Amino acid sequence: MTLRTRSEAEQIAFFDDLEGRFQRAVERTGAVDVDLDLAGRVVRLSFAGTALEPTVIRALAHRRIPPVETPDATLHLWDSKSTGVPVPPPPCEREAFSDRGDLWGFHSDRIRTAFHWLDYSINLFDHQRALGVWWVQSAAVLPYWTLASPLRTMFHWALERHRRQLLHAAAIGNGERALLLVGRGGVGKSSTALACLEAGLEFLGDDYVIVRDGPTPTVHPLYATAKVFPADLERFPSAARERHVAGQTPEDKAVVFLDPDFLDRIPGERPLAAIAVPTAVDCDTTRFLPVEHAVVQQAATFTTMSQLPYAGNETHAFISDLCHRLPGHRIELGRDRRELAAAVRQLLGTDAYRARPAPRPRAAAPLISVVIPVLDGERFLEEAVRCVLAQRWPSLEIIVVDDGSTDRTPEIARALPCEVHYFRQENLGPAAARNRGIRDAAGDYVAFLDVDDLWPDNTLSTFMEELRADPALDLVQGYAQVTEWNDATGEWDYRGNPRESFPYSIATALYRKRVFDRVGLFDTALRFGEDTDWYQRARDAGVAMKKIDVVSLVVRRHGGNMTEGKSLLELNMLKVFKKALDRKRVTGEAGA
Repeated sequence: MTLRTRSEAEQIAFFDDLEGRFQRAVERTGAVDVDLDLAGRVVRLSFAGTALEPTVIRALAHRRIPPVETPDATLHLWDSKSTGVPVPPPPCEREAFSDRGDLWGFHSDRIRTAFHWLDYSINLFDHQRALGVWWVQSAAVLPYWTLASPLRTMFHWALERHRRQLLHAAAIGNGERALLLVGRGGVGKSSTALACLEAGLEFLGDDYVIVRDGPTPTVHPLYATAKVFPADLERFPSAARERHVAGQTPEDKAVVFLDPDFLDRIPGERPLAAIAVPTAVDCDTTRFLPVEHAVVQQAATFTTMSQLPYAGNETHAFISDLCHRLPGHRIELGRDRRELAAAVRQLLGTDAYRARPAPRPRAAAPLISVVIPVLDGERFLEEAVRCVLAQRWPSLEIIVVDDGSTDRTPEIARALPCEVHYFRQENLGPAAARNRGIRDAAGDYVAFLDVDDLWPDNTLSTFMEELRADPALDLVQGYAQVTEWNDATGEWDYRGNPRESFPYSIATALYRKRVFDRVGLFDTALRFGEDTDWYQRARDAGVAMKKIDVVSLVVRRHGGNMTEGKSLLELNMLKVFKKALDRKRVTGEAGA
């Protein structure tokens, strides 16, 4: 399966089409301009008409400044319902859309393009012109989280190349310095920030903040909102006076608006003193415990990179550097929340916990996205994930793609010992599951592990050494060792010679993500043999690949493997061979 990569000219043309439609909308409705100070960068919001402005500005009003002559970036915002200007058709196939918002094949360094399904918004940004275009169908149908944190993707793009990074985090200040709270949704960031605000501390953001690089990193508030479950509103009587309750499902949160009531406690910036990961504990006392920077880095990285389109190595390196430079803690949130603010005050007021500039690491470890397709893999999923973690590669993203499991796989995925991206789809086959993982991968490097197989120790490090030594290489591959379960001994017995087993196994290699632009994705029409087909296409395309003498995969035959008992016909070997011949005929005819 090949999703065509769009040229930069095509991407610019789509941007110009949207920009032209915005200008037609302005001709009909007029323009409303609002300038914002975002961590020292002036971003102008230019609305076509007045329909969108109240919805977008409410959470951002505290960042509004008098108009400047020349802003650092401009965002053009419009909707079709109030302006009567329709949006153009999608510029690509449905399969090109990712859950994060990226469009597969739209990899221009100049133009950023994303589509968010949940608020049905088109987001584009031209780095050369410092100009963005944002479209929605109607302001009336925007979800509650857009009220709380509007234009998140657009701000990310407008700031990321100026050493200002949006982070999924909350921040609390004491008038001199601030504490950054990181971790996935639901760990207690919002409730901690609001409890501290009620106790008189400063609020520098919930959900998303801006962190600015410098001799001492600083945190800047972005949205004057917090999101909490409606049942918890009574715990914050002062802060929750002005709120919007979505009320659509029990999972929806209420949006608490802190401007203007708490504007005097939302400073423009504070130097960061430390980073903490909240966790609830079954005791009354709140306390801070030091943790390794790797623990904090994983918590800070996961949701940020899973939500911001095109967040990749640059974002990962920024977060890694930040976590190396600041003290890291786990904040154990006791039941008595009156002690929480006192514990935060003590931490921020102690010289030992102040931000201490540290030597920057020589180079952040590149992010590797590991894709684990699974179908009814309840026996193996946790072990597969632990195998990935045992590689001890410091920068990992684990993507589990559930290809229509009917067993306890979803339940086990929710209880895994680390954070993973879990995607569920109807049963479309392993090729489609791997393609889903590739499209949503944030790393510049991708690896695959079938749920019932394992990697030997240091496999990823070994491969990465080879790729770093030769930038021209697109993939490095090892060999697969077949094992078979022995009921009598309760162990896996080695079977056969690795040099003769599964020569084209997808999971025996580490890939630069760019290679899938060149070769294309896996052929979803092949339920089996998609690995052989892909490698043959890669060789036909002249991909630089290297095979090294290491066993990089342990294949476990257990009687339930997808290929168990399949004939060559069932394994699509004849179909794969015919596809290769067809390509050679086309190549020969083209060269004749």
